[in-house]
Amino acid sequence: MFYLSTVFFIFVSVMALQIPKLKASDNLKMISFVCWAAYGVIPTCHWVVIMGGWENPIVATLLSRILNMYLISGLAFLIYVTRMPERFFKGKLDYIGSSHQWWHFLVVIALYYWHNTGILYIEYRMNHGCVNDLRL
Repeated sequence: MFYLSTVFFIFVSVMALQIPKLKASDNLKMISFVCWAAYGVIPTCHWVVIMGGWENPIVATLLSRILNMYLISGLAFLIYVTRMPERFFKGKLDYIGSSHQWWHFLVVIALYYWHNTGILYIEYRMNHGCVNDLRL
């Protein structure tokens, strides 16, 4: 419940920064979105510790997929922030191939990958059941 409440608080804060009357700078908005996304690392690390680390088969199965999802999202963010393609080809990528389009494409890929990770988790639970002796 702690992580859910914290994410909700961060969400409300990030959305409040979008209110035009507050006149929040673009950098503040971007930093708040990055912090919101990066916050997911904390519960992931907590989950790995609680589950017993790499020795647990579900951790071995899912952690690499979680890290890959963050890698794809990080690449999308890096391309968006650096305006990489159009930086080198000014005026040539105004309609197709701009950093904003690449950002959208990679975010969709990351979400699709995350969706497939959820399906993999469901399949794992259907085949292995839940652990009853987990102590928090």
